[in-house]
Amino acid sequence: MVQDPSLYYKVKLESEDVFLIVWTTMPFTLVTDAMVGLNPEENYHYVKVENETWVVGEKRLDEFMKEVKIENYEITKTLKGSTFEGKKYTHPLLDRIPKLKDLAGDAAIHVAVAESFVDANTGSGLVHLSPANGEEDYEIARKRNAPIFNPINDEVKFTEDAGKYAGLFVRDADRVIVEDIRDAGALVRIGKIKHKYPLCWRSHHPIVWIARREFFYMLDRLGDKAIQAAENVEYFFEQPKNRFLGIIKEKHPWCISRERFWGCPLPIWNCKKCGHVERLFSRKEIVDSAVELPDGPNFELHRPWIDKVVIRCKKCSANMEREKFVLDTWHNSGSAPYSSLTDEEYASGIPAPFLTEGIDQTRGWAYTLLIENVILNNKPIAPFKSFLFQGHVLDKNGNKMSKSLGNVMDAEEMLAKYPADLIRFYFMWKSSPIEPLNFSTDEMMSRPYQILNTLYHIHLYFKQNSEYDKFDSGATPIQSVQSRELLQPPDIWLLSKLQKLIIQVGENNDKCKFHESAKAIEDFVINSLSQIYIPITKAELWEEDGSNERRFAIYAVLHEILKTLDILMHPLCPYTSEYLYLATFGKNSVLLDRWPQYQQGLINEPIEESFDLMKESASVSAAARMKAKLKRRWPLNEAIICVKKSQKPKIEILSDLLRSQLNVEKFKIVELENKEGLELLDEMQKVGLPVRPVIEMDRKKIGPKAKQHMALLLSKFSDTRPEDIVTELLSSGAYTFDVGPAKIVLDREDFVVDFDAGDGFAFSKRDGLVVFISTVRNREMMSRGLVKDLARRLQTLRKERGYNPTDILQTASILDLDDESLEMAKEKSSDLAFLVRVKQIDFAGAGKNYKDDDIDGQKIRISVE
Repeated sequence: MVQDPSLYYKVKLESEDVFLIVWTTMPFTLVTDAMVGLNPEENYHYVKVENETWVVGEKRLDEFMKEVKIENYEITKTLKGSTFEGKKYTHPLLDRIPKLKDLAGDAAIHVAVAESFVDANTGSGLVHLSPANGEEDYEIARKRNAPIFNPINDEVKFTEDAGKYAGLFVRDADRVIVEDIRDAGALVRIGKIKHKYPLCWRSHHPIVWIARREFFYMLDRLGDKAIQAAENVEYFFEQPKNRFLGIIKEKHPWCISRERFWGCPLPIWNCKKCGHVERLFSRKEIVDSAVELPDGPNFELHRPWIDKVVIRCKKCSANMEREKFVLDTWHNSGSAPYSSLTDEEYASGIPAPFLTEGIDQTRGWAYTLLIENVILNNKPIAPFKSFLFQGHVLDKNGNKMSKSLGNVMDAEEMLAKYPADLIRFYFMWKSSPIEPLNFSTDEMMSRPYQILNTLYHIHLYFKQNSEYDKFDSGATPIQSVQSRELLQPPDIWLLSKLQKLIIQVGENNDKCKFHESAKAIEDFVINSLSQIYIPITKAELWEEDGSNERRFAIYAVLHEILKTLDILMHPLCPYTSEYLYLATFGKNSVLLDRWPQYQQGLINEPIEESFDLMKESASVSAAARMKAKLKRRWPLNEAIICVKKSQKPKIEILSDLLRSQLNVEKFKIVELENKEGLELLDEMQKVGLPVRPVIEMDRKKIGPKAKQHMALLLSKFSDTRPEDIVTELLSSGAYTFDVGPAKIVLDREDFVVDFDAGDGFAFSKRDGLVVFISTVRNREMMSRGLVKDLARRLQTLRKERGYNPTDILQTASILDLDDESLEMAKEKSSDLAFLVRVKQIDFAGAGKNYKDDDIDGQKIRISVE
């Protein structure tokens, strides 16, 4: 926001004794004044003020009179703005600006004009128009063939043509002009206003718009060729497409000239003596026409060197002058395809299949490339088949990065501190390419880092275990494992998910939706591979007496999965994927492998549906555990899973896996038909689920029935057992409350019926899936939970100390357990030794280099060696 003068002044119509009340926030533009604008569709009042008649917009009259502190006025008539078109007025400062006084004789100067862009809700409803200082004003003047009076030089100071104001910086002239308006008797009011106004992006000073002599491409002369060319381009997203097409459809003249010391010159020479013009478009043409070449025929073509060349006029033999302008640098970039290529190269390489640039290049490079290519060919041909506009990188708070704000992130420092692939993946993962990206190193080091770190450790896990078992991928391809029916449901499920991932990533990449590819890979790596498949199959790999065929089947699955992931990840993380690929799968670069093609024979929809249902059941079960404050590692006695109709067979085929995922002794699956309310509660009770009713009255619905007895009804309701209300509602559809003075009958619709878990159970529900878990724990279950807790901590310690997962260590030591926990741990020491791959568990202090840890607040010490 900037603060400017708010000037109301009056100009007298020549045809009648009436003053137009005009408003402006830039008094200096009265020097270049040409017209007064009114809105053609709005009403304007003739207002009697003392002995004068003023014209003021109807919508602004009351506020305007308050602003100028005039209480006594009378509306004498009202006219539409369109009736003022062409009426001439007298400018109040003509005696001070002789050149403007000379122009005032022109019929198109100092007239009222009716234009729809005039905002009747601001100022007086009439606005001052200065074609030399406003784009819309300029267009209006051009439309009426009005002369443009512009006595302002390159320093934004008034020239001699400005009369009294010559030599003044235009904004410094505001005060002087206001005083002269006062002296001329034309001042109505001078105040101040805060409003939005464009500022220079470098100096932050207000910009002064000045009409100047420049060179333009008048794009309206192209007809619709540029629009047709732009419509044939693929933009991948609707938002930038619509923005780009909107700019093209404006057909706004493009100013191609600039005033710079250095640059590509306009190749135009003018003879000041006879007016002859020479256009020389090549070095040869310039050399052939030159009479002086101070730097020789190989002179530098750019300005200022080209201006040393002397061209003589062919008509009058006078020395000619080159236009001092240089070309807009964007004009140079837009001409790149045909200025840098031979005709043959241009014909074979243009249009380019794909280009990308920042979203700000909607009006920059993308625009100039297209416009110049259409001009060159005089046909609706774009120089690119597709263009991806990319959003800008902002700071973590969404602010534009700026050195002055101190929020710039130095790329060299970033790359020295963080892996290049992590930064690259974060950009891809964070947001759509067209959206601005709020860059946060904290966020980058959370989920994106976890994804790459997880992928690395799964590669390490596969490599160490498969080499330990001497797995040969060439001898055990995935097709062989599948044909020999060695794949179990987890393998089939993950391979099927992989095929969907291949399809999804390919389609997203083709549409430049790289963020969706990254999110899909994230979901697969974290939620499917790491959290489900690896834990499920780990025990099979570690069984010493397990089947080699089964282990090799798992290795074949992991080989197929990880190799495919490396290729899919390569466009997002080229260095990481290349390293993992070479370290795990051989000597040839990942770039020499083929892009994965999905295998229809590996897609298994029923298994996927079953696994998704199992995963959701485990997730809802985990939510129930959180409500009951029961850790997921603690084995529980029972779970009851309530699914929709026809889902029971789908989840039953994964019974063993489901029991493991839920971490329970036993479970049962119940199909429910109803989704909510009384009917669901009734169905649950009939099938024997551990539920109790939860019932509330709907206050909005019972109000008209309870009337003045509401307090008594609420009291009676609170004393009534929910079970009794439910029973009565199920049998008769209503429940009657005897509140003394009256009996109030409430129907089913007057109650909100829900359920809660019965004693000894907790539950959670999501999208029609309900899971009950028993909350009672016994010693056996507590022992197994303790072993899992200890195993997790010891496995973490193994990793911290650099042991391979396949290494079988001598001893794991645990100290400072309480008596009960120590007894349980000793009973399960063989299970614990297997889980952490050690030969023995020590509780007597034989270990060395202990690490402090804790279990549920109990301080312990652990060691592995």
